[in-house]
Amino acid sequence: MLEDTDAALSALQDNVRFMTERRVDADVQISLIDDSPLVEVSDHIWRCGEGNAHTHFIISESGKAMTIDYGYAWHTIGLQGYSRPARRRALLHGLKQLKQQFGIERVDTVLVSHFHDDHVAGIPVLQRTFGTECWAAENFADLLEDPQAHCFPCTWPKPIQVHRRLPLDEPVQWEEYTFHLAPMSGHTRFASLIGFEADGLRFAHTGDQYMFLVDDDGYYERPDRHNYVYRNGALLDGYQQSGEWLLKWRPDVILSGHWPTTRTNDRCFKYIADYTEYYRNMHDRMMPLGDDQAHFNIDSWGGWIWPYRTVMPQPGPATVTVTVRNPLPRAATLDVRLVGPAGWEGASASLKAPARGDVSCELSVTPNGPCRRQPFAVELTADGQPFGQVAEALITVGHDRF
Repeated sequence: MLEDTDAALSALQDNVRFMTERRVDADVQISLIDDSPLVEVSDHIWRCGEGNAHTHFIISESGKAMTIDYGYAWHTIGLQGYSRPARRRALLHGLKQLKQQFGIERVDTVLVSHFHDDHVAGIPVLQRTFGTECWAAENFADLLEDPQAHCFPCTWPKPIQVHRRLPLDEPVQWEEYTFHLAPMSGHTRFASLIGFEADGLRFAHTGDQYMFLVDDDGYYERPDRHNYVYRNGALLDGYQQSGEWLLKWRPDVILSGHWPTTRTNDRCFKYIADYTEYYRNMHDRMMPLGDDQAHFNIDSWGGWIWPYRTVMPQPGPATVTVTVRNPLPRAATLDVRLVGPAGWEGASASLKAPARGDVSCELSVTPNGPCRRQPFAVELTADGQPFGQVAEALITVGHDRF
């Protein structure tokens, strides 16, 4: 191998192709490893065809590259799937083409649209290889840096260092580009819309919030399927929030997490406006979400506990942050209490919460002995009306590992 590496690697490539030639689409997926040029969106904006979730490169005049998202290489997902954690392989992709087309050998910064693994899995590889910085909105940066502390789906299990936590609704500068981040909820509430201008065009990156199909010229033709996941956090006004921002920002081009680059037209903006109303009406029709009713919004979250997983070598008080939602259509006093098995002591607090609003506080729970992945919960009472245990977390005591 050390004496004739080129021939050995060439033989390996030939053998892999031979072994997979009868697998469906395997030849196409393998060919992408070598022959997948960047797709031009505009002079300085390019899309990588190798990502399972789209990676968009933004090229600066100084010769630096930023990406919006950087997840799995598509061919690794297509060949082996990624439902099992052991199969979740994150490989570099798009870098060969970036060097060939622009002479750029590294990624300077990754700007993240939302926390899901197919959009972020490759970021640690970039960081180890190039020292790439990760920028993420402040409303989900914790989920990237401490994935074991929450229990939301679609999570990349390894911590990702976030170098800059970006505020929403405030401009952020990278090279000559100014980015505007805005909150959205639907596909997940732990996400941000991203707006910027380049090459005389106004862009919006909508993550996985919207899915559009385009005509032969790349203009909006019709919507594809819906893509909201309630366990990711979804609110009744989620699409109103994103729709109003898009109609105000009025992008020329919408960049998607998985769907084609969409050049907007009047029909596109009409759909965005119409879907805002449809989304709310659909859930009002299906669920008890009346303005005068007690409810926990469309995702049915009463709250959550951070961290979700706690490990303690010895019994003692464990302090966690409890977030609870006011289910009432008016401002209310929320009484919260941590509860565990018999013999555990849990602290309590009273919180003032706006109508339908989320509020947080620190509480402690004290186990009375060793345990392994033992659930404990937060009980919620709103203005004297009990709502029971609305969120759980797990704790291990007396062991080195969870």
